[in-house]
Amino acid sequence: MNQISLATKQAIWLAVRRGLSPLKTQIPQTAVEWCDEHFFLPEGSSQIPGRWTTQPVQKAILNMMGNDAINIITVQKPTRFGYTKMLCGALWYLGVHKKRSSVVYQPNDQLAKDFVLNEMDPLLPVVPAIQSAFPDWSLNNENNTKKKKICTGFSIDVRGAESPNNFRAMTKQVVVGDEIGAFSINGGEGDNLKVLLKRIQGAAFGKAIFGSTVVFSGDVIERLMLEADAVFKFHVPCPHCGTLQSLEWGDKDSPFGMKWEQGLIGGEAKAASAYYLCKNGKCQESEKRGKIEYRHLPRMESTGRWICEKTSIWTEDGLAFFNEAGIKVKAPRRVGIKCSALYSLNLTEGWAEIVREWLDIKGDPDKLQAFINLTLGLHFDPVNTKRLDHEVLLQRREKYKAQVPNDVVYLTCGGDTQDNRMEGYVWGFTADNRKYLIDRFICMGDPRDSEVEDAVVEFCDRRYQREDGESLNISRVCWDLAGHRAEIVYKLSKRIGLLRFIPCRGASSYGQPVQTMPMQVNKKTGTYIVQVGTDTAKDIFYADIEVPLYEQRAIHLPEDDRICNEEVCKQLVSEIRKPKKTKQGVIFVYDNEGRRNEALDCFNYALAALQVSIEKFSLDLSIYKTEKSVQQAAAASFAELGKKLGAQ
Repeated sequence: MNQISLATKQAIWLAVRRGLSPLKTQIPQTAVEWCDEHFFLPEGSSQIPGRWTTQPVQKAILNMMGNDAINIITVQKPTRFGYTKMLCGALWYLGVHKKRSSVVYQPNDQLAKDFVLNEMDPLLPVVPAIQSAFPDWSLNNENNTKKKKICTGFSIDVRGAESPNNFRAMTKQVVVGDEIGAFSINGGEGDNLKVLLKRIQGAAFGKAIFGSTVVFSGDVIERLMLEADAVFKFHVPCPHCGTLQSLEWGDKDSPFGMKWEQGLIGGEAKAASAYYLCKNGKCQESEKRGKIEYRHLPRMESTGRWICEKTSIWTEDGLAFFNEAGIKVKAPRRVGIKCSALYSLNLTEGWAEIVREWLDIKGDPDKLQAFINLTLGLHFDPVNTKRLDHEVLLQRREKYKAQVPNDVVYLTCGGDTQDNRMEGYVWGFTADNRKYLIDRFICMGDPRDSEVEDAVVEFCDRRYQREDGESLNISRVCWDLAGHRAEIVYKLSKRIGLLRFIPCRGASSYGQPVQTMPMQVNKKTGTYIVQVGTDTAKDIFYADIEVPLYEQRAIHLPEDDRICNEEVCKQLVSEIRKPKKTKQGVIFVYDNEGRRNEALDCFNYALAALQVSIEKFSLDLSIYKTEKSVQQAAAASFAELGKKLGAQ
């Protein structure tokens, strides 16, 4: 027999070692112990690269992800909390240490690919423990792809949840649903949550890890929390009095929560003064006055505990659980976790960052929702779910000193066509974004009659006297074409001016910009057509109607029944947001419940006309003072658009 070469012997030895490695006995470690010893954060995909150190608030969560006694863990998470890094650490711990195969589902295939490229692959060159269990980590072959990592004794698949095919023939010990709030409720094979749990059915230590930021109430995360045996919040002791409490944002009237010095001038000074007010009233009366500073947080968290809001059982490490009396109890099978960025130790400027973010909202509903969802990790209950009282608007009305108040610099009109009339509302805008209802037009009759059409043309040519004597005209008009006599609206656009009288229609989906206007004339109609994000415009109206008069963004209504009577006030507050189930989950949509809403619709179109002028005509209201005529603004904006669109 020929002598075996040294290289062949080494290859045989490595193959035998690899084949026997799944049988190797390892010293049992918890997920936190394993990650703190073996896990690293790579350059490029981590704010603070280097060896992983589990923060106190993360310990119980990470251990629960690896705890065999827990079957389902759901994390309702904020940003800036390190959840994705914990998830990656738990995946490799379950694989390398426990030889459990996993499948990770992202909302779609592209996000699944991004997860591998940005979170999984950067770990491979820097974590020796992964390399020891993944011989092909540096090779691009069938064992190491963007969809699958085949390691010694286990594998990790990463798929998108939008395709039913990605769920088939996928039996694992661990299933992960990342950003599950963005999954479709039904992907074609029934409830997607049940489909996900089918992946681990029959596994000896089956585990499901679900995590997501949240949007509106009624989503899958809320459902999982309701189904959980225990839902935990982190409670930390006050450094002054020792009172255990979960950190809550609160509001200006809350007796505890996040606070700052209100008397300071400027957002930066207020943010820098941020502190947390202890919930213990006696502590607030003490020498320290209950003030907890961000520098206290690491020590507070080191002695914190997770307490269930349902059963009062608690845990410090996610491994041992106790009842209120301190007696050890079984770990719950289904666990929910709720947390916020208030606990994050990764804030460069501490709580000042979060307070600054809050102060920057300034009434913007989109910023408010982002703060509630992403910073506080809470469901956002949209405003306008209760109808405003029209009597409030009637009492809000005021007498203008002239047709147009002195600080109005730009006029637009929103119009609506019905089978028996044409109706329009003129709104004036100031340099600081206040809005004045200026005029109302109604012409009864069939819109196809020439008398009605002529009346609209005459209305659009009206001039209005400002308090300082300046004469203003309606600079731009957006007129609804949907449902009623669209051909008349197109005809009026060609007669009055394609860029001055623009047909519009509401957007078919929610969350669209106030206006979207193509740069070309529609070939079929011979006019421009503006798409109006009506829900976005309504958000602005209902937010700004709450702003006190004479503050920025405030809405002003004239005490003139010809323009703004009781019926107009009713129409302006005719709509509320109502929950609606869709394939993507619950969304809140506006509903007038059969009430007339032409006045509100026309505000939307007038606002869209203003946005067309700003975004397509380069109008900048802030540079126009009351002594400058709005005709100068209009002339400048027309000249700018002429360069873009060419002569019409």
